[in-house]
Amino acid sequence: MSKRRVLFLIAKLAFATVVLFWLLHKVDVARVWSTVHNADRLSFAAGVGLVLLLVAIAGWRWNRLLRIFQIDIPLPSLIGIAWIGQFFAMFLPGQAGDDVTRMVYISRLAKGRVGEACTTVVLDRIIGLVSVVVLALFCMPWNWKILASSRETYWLALAIVVAGAGVFLFGTIFFIAGHPTHKWFEKRLRALPAHNLRDELARIWGLLCARKVALAQVIGAAIATQLILCVLFFLAGLSVGIHASFLTWLSFVPVVLASNALPITVAGLGVREYLLVLFLAVIAQVEGESALAASFVSFAMILVVCLLGGLLYIFYRPKPKSARIEQETESVT
Repeated sequence: MSKRRVLFLIAKLAFATVVLFWLLHKVDVARVWSTVHNADRLSFAAGVGLVLLLVAIAGWRWNRLLRIFQIDIPLPSLIGIAWIGQFFAMFLPGQAGDDVTRMVYISRLAKGRVGEACTTVVLDRIIGLVSVVVLALFCMPWNWKILASSRETYWLALAIVVAGAGVFLFGTIFFIAGHPTHKWFEKRLRALPAHNLRDELARIWGLLCARKVALAQVIGAAIATQLILCVLFFLAGLSVGIHASFLTWLSFVPVVLASNALPITVAGLGVREYLLVLFLAVIAQVEGESALAASFVSFAMILVVCLLGGLLYIFYRPKPKSARIEQETESVT
């Protein structure tokens, strides 16, 4: 890791630490711990089940993207890799842990197509970010007065609105018209090896334009992922005694998720807690102790599944399709 990246990571950790220290200083820490400790077990178990569902959806999304590139990898293998990726995403800084893990595994399963297989990891990450900012864009008007009440949240909200509006406009144009020359690119670039980045990007663009239905399915699954995360926060709130309706959570959780995607902290620490305390206090008159407890419980739900992904990492060794066929043939003979 370069010196610049180390300094950037230290800055993000410092930011998260300062925000968390400030929040904990304003609440009764003993009450927060007591609320977390006494959280409803059934709601917690349901939240863990939702996180497992999210892992399965992540594997399915990846499978659809790989098929756009005509790469056939079994769905169970991709779900297992996505699960392991969540473990490394939790314990390595930023999303690089998840992405790098998936690239390492897929390079073993898609030999000869490593570049294209790794491209699907990048595309999946972009689609995930796109889905959350678009969902936040449609939820923000309900809470704009709250977001504009302080300078920090105002600029954060404005950045999400600009990004979401730009992405939504681009996506609308893409699905209505697409690139008018994508067929021209496909004919000429499929017959020739890509010699530079420009040609490779053009070829990828052509594949995406030619398979809009599959791409729309991936985007729909990504948006469903964000909605399930809203349910996850709702369950975390129920577990600590917050009885606000799901529509109340839906009105601001996408904003929290979009803010977590910004590279200003590590794993959303500090930003998530600050925004939950802010929104729940103003919208649902929830005390800071309960809001922080809900944030910590939602984190614990995700952590349980990530730790199970660590166990899977110890025992799971995915093999290329050809290797599996050879093993099956040997066992028969």
